[in-house]
Parts: sequence; C-alpha cells; structure tokens
Amino acid sequence: MRLTPPKFLSLNILWLSLNIQYAALVPVVVPTQILLFVNRGLVGSAGQATFLGWLTAIASVISLFMPPLVGHLSDRTPYPPGRRRPYILLGGLLQTGSVFFLASAGTVFLFLLGLAILHIGNNLLTPAYQGLIPDQVPREQRGEASGYVGALTILGNVLSLGLAVWLLGGISQQNYNAGLIRSGARTYYIVTALAMLLGLLVTLLCVREHPGPVEVEHRRDGEAGGSFVENWLRPWRNYNFTLVFLTRFFIMLGLALFMTFIEYYFARVQHIPNFVQVTAVVAMVALGGGVVSGLAAGIFSDRIKRRSPLVCVSTLCMSLASLAFVIFPVGLATWLWPLGILFGLGYGVYMSVDWALSIDALPSLDEAGKDLGLWGASVTVPAIIAPLLGSLLIHLAAGVGQIETGYRLVFVLATLFLVAAALCVLFVRE
Repeated sequence: MRLTPPKFLSLNILWLSLNIQYAALVPVVVPTQILLFVNRGLVGSAGQATFLGWLTAIASVISLFMPPLVGHLSDRTPYPPGRRRPYILLGGLLQTGSVFFLASAGTVFLFLLGLAILHIGNNLLTPAYQGLIPDQVPREQRGEASGYVGALTILGNVLSLGLAVWLLGGISQQNYNAGLIRSGARTYYIVTALAMLLGLLVTLLCVREHPGPVEVEHRRDGEAGGSFVENWLRPWRNYNFTLVFLTRFFIMLGLALFMTFIEYYFARVQHIPNFVQVTAVVAMVALGGGVVSGLAAGIFSDRIKRRSPLVCVSTLCMSLASLAFVIFPVGLATWLWPLGILFGLGYGVYMSVDWALSIDALPSLDEAGKDLGLWGASVTVPAIIAPLLGSLLIHLAAGVGQIETGYRLVFVLATLFLVAAALCVLFVRE
C-alpha cells in the first residue's frame, strides 16, 4: 500500500525529535560545557580538545556494539503491538529522563552520567526505529521515504542549532560567563527533552506495526538460518552492502572530524570572538539549504536508475567546503555563508539518498533491524576514530607551538575522507 504524506510525516517525525535533542551536542553544547570543567578560562586548549575527543570516542564505543544487538532483538521480539515498539519506548524514556542529570550538572560526574543515560537511550531507540521504517515503506517509495528522513533530520539539526545559538551565543572569548553556560545548557536540555517526548508519543500512537514477521523481499546470500556467527557475517559477503558501508564510513569519518573541532577552530585559528554563535549560525545556514535539496533529491531518486551518482556529487560539494578551511587564510568570515550553503546543499542531497541506498543494499528485509544495526557502525566507528585522531594531531601540533596548524590538518583529513567516499560510491551496483 502506498503511503500518503501524512503517513510519511507520522512515520518519520521521531527523526525530527532525535536530531533536535542531539544535533547541537557535539559541535556546540558539549564543547561549551567542557569549558566549565577543563582549563577554565581558556578556549580551545589542547586539554579541552583531548577531553572532547576521548569523551566522544568512549560514547561511540557504546554505539558500536549496542545497535546490532538491539536491532537483532527487535527483529525477533514476539510483542503483539509491534516488535520495534518496546525498544522505542524504553529508549525514548531514557533519553527524556537524562534531562534530570544534565540540567543540574554542576560537577563533571553528573555531566558524564547524564550523557551516558542519554546515549544508552539513543542506542536502544534508534536501531529499533530505523528498522520500523523499512517494515512500513514499499520498495517503490524508498526514495521518497529517504527524502522525508533526510529533510526531517536536517530540520531537526537546524532547530537544535538555532536553540543552542539563542541560549549560548553570548559566550565569547571576551565574555566567558560560567553562569550563562550553565543556564543556557540547562534550558537546552529541558526543551529538547520535551521535543523528544512529543515525537515519541506521536510515533507510538500514530504508527501501527505490521503483525508478525515482515515478508522477506529477497535474500542474496542463501537461505535464512545458520549459526549465530554465520548470521552476523552473512551481510558482509554481500558486495553492495559492504561497498555502501565503506562509502558511508568515509563520509561520516570526514564529517566527524569536521564537526567535532569546528567550534574550537573558529576560536583558535580564525580568532572569531563570538565563536559559539558563529558555529551555530553557519551550521544553520548550511542545514537550511539541506532541507530544501534533501526532500527534492529523495523524490527524484525514485525516478532514476541509479542513486550513487547523487551521493558522489553531494560528497564532492562537502569536500570542497571542507578544503576551504585549509587553504583560506585567517579572515575566513566573509566566506562562511557561501561555504555553508555549498556544504548544506551537498549534505541535504546525501541525507536524502543515504537511507534509500542502504535499504536497497540490505541482503534481507526480514533481518533489517540487525543489518541496519551493523550498518550503523559506519557512523559509530568513525565517531570513535575521528575525535582521537583529531585530538592527537592538535596535541602534537600544540607541543611544537603550532596548534593552528593542527586544526588545519584535521580539515585536510576530513577533505581526503570525503573524496574517498565520492570515489567509492561509484562502484556500487544498483
């Protein structure tokens, strides 16, 4: 049965809520809060970059192992109202409940505890939720569904960053106000938790799961069954699954390097006084263009034979924007807006096609939860590698008095990984 726009919206609304809560954390909110606990009074120090790198990497280790397990369980949970529903509910409640610790985080212990609860909840909810969508969407509407996923994801990013800049945009190198950081972060966590709760309620009340196991559309790697190890190794023997995984891996590695250190880059390399505000506003400009290009490209991808050229072009746009941060001198501010728009157009097109390309590459839809959980490692492994690699480069450069060069090298690597992804996706067979 073909889905109508209202059905698409109710099915994908939780992507909006998830990204409202998560999008501004790594680029804006968490780096700003770290100023309260590490090298207070300094901005963008090697110690702060190292703390941020390790914090992001440790969180990503959880995301490496949990999604495949949760996805596998949700594929086989015999719960009459829906096999995905229990995990979506529990994860959403944990994400919402984390606000009680994050909003009152006066110590680094409470700060880390709140982030841990938020992250565990996300890793319960997301793999079950992303398995719910292929359960509901017919093959001929995957591109359109991917457009909704991309557009609502990017819109959530815009709203999250807009809220962050409104609450924390007054922080600058001249105006280091610990009270403003605490109050702004507290309001951010409360508002985004309410958005998460609203999206959770819409999903649970408006989306009805199909009873029983989803029909197997195709299996390219032999019949179902086999040992536990065999079931988990089977997807990697599929050419397209592996190649799409590598494409997304390189893209996310480049984006993780770019996004993790962009706020400190504006502060230490470009010497922008209101670095928090500029980070969030540039990101909003970029993502605003992505909302428009995302939905249009998703619908268009259903009407063409191959989706991979769209991914190639969009990734090259992002790589050009990243390269500009390397070759442009201090005083980049005048170029921030066109670069943001270029990056956003590429990111929007990529996000609109990414989900459809990954579903097309799944070996079997009856194990979509598990296989999408494995596919999710294309995000979590880069999230482990990128912060550690970036903080190492910055730390080594700071040791010889060249911390600005360290930040530039981070963006060199980001550009190279994005170009590698653009080349890799051209070999996908569709």
